[in-house]
Parts: sequence; C-alpha cells; structure tokens
Amino acid sequence: MRRISDFDDFYEAPLGLGGALELRDFGEEANSRSPNWGRHASRHSWGGEEFAQARPPTRRGLPARSPAQEQMADQIGILMRQIRRLNPNEAFLEPPGGSSSVQARGNLHRRLEELQRAQIVDPRTGLPIQRYIVDPRGNIAFEPLGGSTVPGANPVDTHTRYSNGSNYHRMNPRGHWYDPTPHGHGHLMGTGRGKNNQGPSLDIYGNVVPYDSPEAHWPIR
Repeated sequence: MRRISDFDDFYEAPLGLGGALELRDFGEEANSRSPNWGRHASRHSWGGEEFAQARPPTRRGLPARSPAQEQMADQIGILMRQIRRLNPNEAFLEPPGGSSSVQARGNLHRRLEELQRAQIVDPRTGLPIQRYIVDPRGNIAFEPLGGSTVPGANPVDTHTRYSNGSNYHRMNPRGHWYDPTPHGHGHLMGTGRGKNNQGPSLDIYGNVVPYDSPEAHWPIR
C-alpha cells in the first residue's frame, strides 16, 4: 500500500479493495508515517501504542439503506435475475448504488409477467397465450395474448377471442342442436365477432379444415 502524498492521510488501496482507504480505516493510534509493526512504542513515538489493523473499507458517498430498503433491493435483484433468465439481453436502468423503490419492483414484476406469458405459445397458431380457461370437467381453452373470454350464445358454451373479437377457441359441452356430443373448435383469426366473422376452422394439429368436417370438432369430456 503506497502513501499518495505527504499532505493527505490517504493511501492507495491494495488490489481488490476498490478505492482509497482513509487513515481511520486502520487502528486508532496508527500513524501515517512509520507504523511500529511488531514492537511496542511509547505514546510519543511514531506509530502510537497500538498496532495498525486494517479493516474492510466502507462505501462512501451513498446514504445507508434502511432494513426495509435492503429487503426491497433483495427482491428487486431476484426479479432482475428471473427476467434475465427469460431474456438474457434485457437492459436495466439503475440509479447509482442500485434501486430499492416500490415503483421499481412493481415495474420489474410486470415485465417478468409479460415475459412469462410470451413464453407460452399455442403450437397450432404460433400465438402467445395469456390465460388457460378451464371448465368444471377439466377441458381447457386458450385465451390469446390481448384477447378475452365470453359465454357463447348458449350460456354453457365458452368462447375465447382474439384481440379483434373473433373466435379463437369454442367449448360446447352440450354440442349443438343437431349433434349433442360435447366438442370444441379452434379458429384462425377472423374479421370480427360472431360466427360469420370467425376465421377458418382448425383440427387439433393446427391444420385448416372445413368447418363442418369431423376434424373441426375436437373431442372434449
């Protein structure tokens, strides 16, 4: 460790300690000129009565965090790591010393939820799914990102919709008047709401099929 000048009680820090150490970072009686390593010295001699004992330097220039802020900072760090696992290129704008605000935590939580939703993709349409809609029998319909879920014309039916209102999935647990067998349907995006505006019918593998074909009627419980 090298003294910076004869006029300042500062030293260059050893490698890895990250910054200059002030004289008070050593023993109270340690002298900046000639510490008496390994031998006793009088009160008036160079070095004082105590041996110099280094302790880890404190971080200067930033106010100390309260316990609540430390806990908040830990939660923010966890959210950041979870976000980076989903998106390694995610960039964070952090104030010096890191963030410990409720607003920052809320923003990161919303971003994590957005990435988690985007990771779930319907293999039939290639679209991200934001919710699973499950009926009492365990049948599942997908609600696409930006879409919604509504009852069908028959109150027992359930329709999920694209963002433009056209049908995505339809669950018909009582079938139709001409065929009461429980079944479901899947569609590509159409032009709007209602049967006449829904897109082409799909089979369970995502292939376009005639709307009145057996393949367009998905078996359900």
